[in-house]
Amino acid sequence: MEFEQTLADSEALLKNTARSMDESSDYSLDSILAEFSGSETAPANDTPKSAEQTLLEDAQEDRPSPPDGLTTPDTEDESPETGAEPPESMSLQDVLAQTVQTVLREQAHEPVLPEQEPRRGLFSRKKLQETEELYARTDAKDEDKDEDEPEPPERPIAETLSHHRANLAALRRVCRALSILGAVMWSALLLDFFGVMPQRYTDDPLLHALPYLVLELLACVIARGVFVSAWEKLRKKAVSYELLASLLCLVTLSDTALYLLSDTRQAGNAPFHALAVLTLLAASLGQYCYERGMYDTFRVAAIGTPPYMVTVTALGAAKRSGQTVGFSNCAARDDPASRTQRVLLPVILTAAFVFSVLSTLEVRVPQLFFWNFSVLLCGAGTLALPLVYGYPLKKIAKRLTKSGSAVAGFAGADAIRASNCMILTDNDVFPPGTITLNGLKVFGEESGKVISYAATMAHASDCGLSRLFDNLLLSDGGHLQHVDELSFYEEGGVSGTIHGETVLFGTLPFFRKKGITLPRDIKLQTGVFLAVDGALVAVFAVKYMAAENVDWAIHALHRMGITPVLAVRDANITPALLKRKFGTDARAVFPKLSTRLALSERSGGKPCALLFREGLMPYAEVTLGSKRLCRAVKTGSRLSLLGSIAGTLLSFYLTFSQAYSTLTPVAMLAFSALWTLASLIDAVFVDRY
Repeated sequence: MEFEQTLADSEALLKNTARSMDESSDYSLDSILAEFSGSETAPANDTPKSAEQTLLEDAQEDRPSPPDGLTTPDTEDESPETGAEPPESMSLQDVLAQTVQTVLREQAHEPVLPEQEPRRGLFSRKKLQETEELYARTDAKDEDKDEDEPEPPERPIAETLSHHRANLAALRRVCRALSILGAVMWSALLLDFFGVMPQRYTDDPLLHALPYLVLELLACVIARGVFVSAWEKLRKKAVSYELLASLLCLVTLSDTALYLLSDTRQAGNAPFHALAVLTLLAASLGQYCYERGMYDTFRVAAIGTPPYMVTVTALGAAKRSGQTVGFSNCAARDDPASRTQRVLLPVILTAAFVFSVLSTLEVRVPQLFFWNFSVLLCGAGTLALPLVYGYPLKKIAKRLTKSGSAVAGFAGADAIRASNCMILTDNDVFPPGTITLNGLKVFGEESGKVISYAATMAHASDCGLSRLFDNLLLSDGGHLQHVDELSFYEEGGVSGTIHGETVLFGTLPFFRKKGITLPRDIKLQTGVFLAVDGALVAVFAVKYMAAENVDWAIHALHRMGITPVLAVRDANITPALLKRKFGTDARAVFPKLSTRLALSERSGGKPCALLFREGLMPYAEVTLGSKRLCRAVKTGSRLSLLGSIAGTLLSFYLTFSQAYSTLTPVAMLAFSALWTLASLIDAVFVDRY
């Protein structure tokens, strides 16, 4: 109340002040400010004080002294050394507002601040700018934390290989046993569907249900690992396909027992016990394919320390010196199919339960609840759900094993695929043996010195010509020299100092740029030149030949739309040379010299794939296989989930409309098989590239 009364008095006083200024025209704003500030330029005549001056003087006289440690705006503006006063250009409204705010803050025992930042809103006391900076700073810290977060302890590759080998052997036995049980059950159902079984089998519920009940119980015992996996994932609050298969088995077992013991239950169709066994087989096959892919991957990784690995840089996948640290953790990460299923399967499962309740209430036969629920679970759990990741991983791992390479699961493949680029160095495009010397011409120097200088410069620049000149130096009996002040040039050459002599080594455009005198009849497209102290001393005619495996890799990259990035140090290797030698440049990118030098480094990075063989072909197969694997998994995941949603809705419509004659095990098998084939059609050809 005191604050509101003071504020009202201030507003009334301001209105009276404005009215008095309008009525009296003898006083200007300058004269009022001059009188208030006590300046020497004030008018000399004795004039009555205005209402504004009276207010300011009364406020300053009645103002209490500030507490210790706090200062008023006037004392803050004074310099302790010079005693300078506040500037005189302050407006009257600013003076009034500052005085009123100072008095109100002192009455409320608040510290006087020189400036107040605007608030976010009526009920917020945080500054808008600080809130935004705090939010951005939190995100930045979280990102840095995610990037710098240490990985969990990594299991040794040999131990991981033994684990996958044991799981693979157990799952192989499970799949074989379930295949036999499923074949027996479906053979009887198909014979009954086509009218081959005797009439007594059809009429007697004991013969029509009891054998299937026993076989399904046996299948559940054999595939108990599916139930264990479903329970472990459920404890982690994750709904998986294993849970759908386990629920379907429990529901069909209950429905089969009810069909066997209850007369009212026989009004519906036959139980879906055979389809439940098929879902157990699909879940086991999904686990088997995953374990087989991991086994092949770590079987290659356990060979030893690889000579090369595939890592990811800012411009694409790169082949670097080998290491295996981090490979196991990368391979163990979740795939997008599992992550998507954990999100959508709870919704689908809940919908299936609700729809089964509604269908049962519609027909008003409680005994049909288990049958309706089993139909909806069969429609929701398409057989492709557990196979969309394991099956293409198995095929890709098998293909890469033949080329002596391994990719670190979906996480490693997705990292390689993300940039859609592949960094190629000199030895990738033209491996040793494909570059030969087609001729040599020396000008005014000894051949031994020329070869030694050329081999030294090629070896110091670390380009693809180093092995060619090393062999030439070895045959000549020379040795490498010490080079100082090595420099690279964008035009395609290097310079250095050898025994005090300035040596230039590079291509024809580089020598023309440097102003070196060249013979008029020089027409070498892939020649290399050597100059000492500004004089040409040698010309090397270099011939580049296309290797068969490199030719396949370049064309495969072109077909798959992967862009090669030429991080080469040999200036002769350009997209134009690739087109002449291989018939296509695969839309290769030729970056600047500084970028090429940075990308041609041979160490650093985390392993996304391991390479145990030389050449471009294994490297290209890893890149191509990673892209095919990611595409197959994502396509299969989308189609399988779409089929699951469509099957749930269609099953609900048929059960709610009581179309029991349509909902037979054979019809549901055909529906699920078609969606499975559509979901896995890309995975079938995932290793064809």
